[in-house]
Amino acid sequence: MTRKLLKFAGLFGLILAAVVTVTVVTSDKAQGEVPEYLGSQACLGCHTEKYVAWEESTHGQALTQLKGPADYPADPKTAPAELQAELAKADYIWHGYRFLAQDPVSGELVYLKVSFNTETKQYQPYTPRSATPWSQNCGGCHSGAVNSGIYTTAVEPAIGCESCHGPSRDHVLGKGAPDKIVSSTLADETCAQCHSGYNTAPNSTRWAKGYRPGMKLEDYTYFQFAQYDPAQAPRHMEEDNHLEEYPQWKASGHANATNLLINRGLTYLNRTECIYCHSAAAGNLIPKLTAKGEKWDAATMLVNDGVTCVSCHDPHGSPNKANLKQEPQALCISCHSIGRGKPGDIKIGTVRAPHSPQGDMFQGTGALDVKNTPSAHQGVTCVECHMTEGNHMMKVIKPSDAMATEGRVDSCTKCHTNSTSESRDVFLNLMQESVSARLEKIAADVKLIDAAIAANKEVLSADLNQLYLNARANFWYVQKDGSEGAHNFDYAIKVLNKSQTDMNTIKAALPK
Repeated sequence: MTRKLLKFAGLFGLILAAVVTVTVVTSDKAQGEVPEYLGSQACLGCHTEKYVAWEESTHGQALTQLKGPADYPADPKTAPAELQAELAKADYIWHGYRFLAQDPVSGELVYLKVSFNTETKQYQPYTPRSATPWSQNCGGCHSGAVNSGIYTTAVEPAIGCESCHGPSRDHVLGKGAPDKIVSSTLADETCAQCHSGYNTAPNSTRWAKGYRPGMKLEDYTYFQFAQYDPAQAPRHMEEDNHLEEYPQWKASGHANATNLLINRGLTYLNRTECIYCHSAAAGNLIPKLTAKGEKWDAATMLVNDGVTCVSCHDPHGSPNKANLKQEPQALCISCHSIGRGKPGDIKIGTVRAPHSPQGDMFQGTGALDVKNTPSAHQGVTCVECHMTEGNHMMKVIKPSDAMATEGRVDSCTKCHTNSTSESRDVFLNLMQESVSARLEKIAADVKLIDAAIAANKEVLSADLNQLYLNARANFWYVQKDGSEGAHNFDYAIKVLNKSQTDMNTIKAALPK
């Protein structure tokens, strides 16, 4: 057993004893004798796999009690002499690099003037940015005190199960009744209570004090967070506005993904290949329905949630960075590719446009009668360009963007260090303008040919009609990629050249 399991074993036994005793009597008085918040250890017995994964995650390890030298990231004796005295005061380590001591009078946790550099693996001086105790600055989100005013009333020194699922007492007393707890919510507000940056509401704590999972955070009186304009690039997550993933996500296309289908009607909402990626709730439920031989029914099951946090992240923990469900590139192309992460090509002979072919374009595959051409950016992942500095708007920051100045990193700089931002911007614009101009020309040809077919359905021979279907599919492929060549300029030009050549052949056969 891990140290944390051993630490909680005694308390867990007491809780189980209390539960066994109280479940015999179901009066309100009996419920009142059991604390509303029981701590994550109360979940261990039934939800063992989730608990074990969570315990080693960044949530489970947010705040760790220091009991001896083995609990430190490195032997305290290796620290400079002037820092060893500070380390001797430490009661907790926060996210593996900052140290806290519990004030013997107030019970609050305060910052110590020492930290651990996780890159150099050395102790170093730290100057607290605020005289306010850690308990009041950070404790509400970085510990089990999320629903209380200060850390001294926290249930446990971790971001525990109840921080996201709500108090567990009624769920435990109800022998696991699912309606007694927000047990499987996929709502983004659950993450937003902490991942929205600092609370700016007047006369309130820095976090959403009193918020419970299931509440609509935007309607919560005592919480305000930053608003992002989708047309603007996101702010860098500095100390004063860190953890603003939620307001950035709200301004992204992911947040509006379900609406895109709702606006198109029930037919699209009931297509599992569509709703699976456009809704977190649907993506979670459809595999379970399929396993039982049941079908998705948007009329009764639809939740307008979009691609929420848990579409990509597992809050219980995962072996991947940032608790991602898969490696970043595989995760992105699981939706942003024609075959949902599997090799695929555009639909030959159909009127449907290829959907979300970004992964295929990047790999340089999938077009009709065009040689496969991998992108020059092979080896660069989607997130390196679309999530520069961790932005959750998934927004590419071009070298010419206003906020790419003043020390900010644009999406090109990390790799293209041997050129100026101005030259990179010129090059990118030339690529995109070239692709855009070709798309516009072919779009005009499609309009012309469609009009000719509408006037006379027999205007094209069978061979020319098939050629047109293929040419139009290739055109749609580049158009629906949406990057105007940025994902794979060479392949985009080749595909459009093939489409244009075929369009010219078809136009030459039309009546003059």
